[in-house]
Formats: sequence, structure tokens, C-alpha cells
Amino acid sequence: MSNTLMQGLVLLVAGMGIVYVFLALMVWVMNRFAVIIPRFNHILPDEEPKKKARTVRPAAAAPAGAVTALAAADHAAIQEEIRSVLPGAVLRVSVKPGDAVAQGDELLVLDVMKMETPVRAPRAGSVVALRVGVGDKVNTDDVLAVLS
Repeated sequence: MSNTLMQGLVLLVAGMGIVYVFLALMVWVMNRFAVIIPRFNHILPDEEPKKKARTVRPAAAAPAGAVTALAAADHAAIQEEIRSVLPGAVLRVSVKPGDAVAQGDELLVLDVMKMETPVRAPRAGSVVALRVGVGDKVNTDDVLAVLS
């Protein structure tokens, strides 16, 4: 055999030896530390992913003179726009116009970067209008619903 071919074979066998040593080391590490991993299952079990609720930003603040007028007005007559805090798509609408909702009730669910993000009612009231439907794309600050 030529000298170059022999050098290539030596390098191939040495390279395979390094790979096998690395794999054996990884198997040893996995077996050695397999006892530690189950100790942390109570933090986040696979069956029950953590659920994060996002709060809806309130509408822009009213001028000082309007605040006193709003405080005197009947709470049911105030209409509040529920806006999107993130861009995404509407996956599910849980209410329809005329439904009464309590504070924290789910109004709709957005698909934001492949995560379900519920939009909840910031206060008790009734749904006056829905501005989106299932499958609609929304941007940040788009009006989703109106509460009274």
C-alpha cells in the first residue's frame, strides 16, 4: 500500500476510537447522574405544563377632568376596549356579544408563537362587541372586544 493510504487508514481508526471513547463516556455520565434527574420532577412534571396568564393592558388614560366625570358615571355604562398585548392569531372565542363576564373570565385565546395565550376580562361586565373571529390575525394594540 502507498504511504498516503496507510496514513488515511490510521487516521480513520484513531478517529473511530475517539468517537467510541466519547460515546462510552456519555453512557457512563447518563447512568451516573440518572438518579439526580427524578429528584426535580416535582418542579415541572411532564403531564402538567405551567400555565401563565397574561393581563390585558388597560386603554389609554383619560384626562384629569374626564376621570372625575367617569367616576360619577354608572359603572355599567362605561365601555372598555380589550386590546391585544401581542401579535398572533385568534384560536378560540369563548364569549359572544351580550354575555355577562366576571373579572378574570376568558374572552378568547390567541395563538402567539405556537403558545395559547388567553385574553381575560379585566373587570366584570357584559360583552358589547367582538371585533375578531376565529382565524383572524391580530397585531399589538388591535381591539379584540368591547366590555360595558
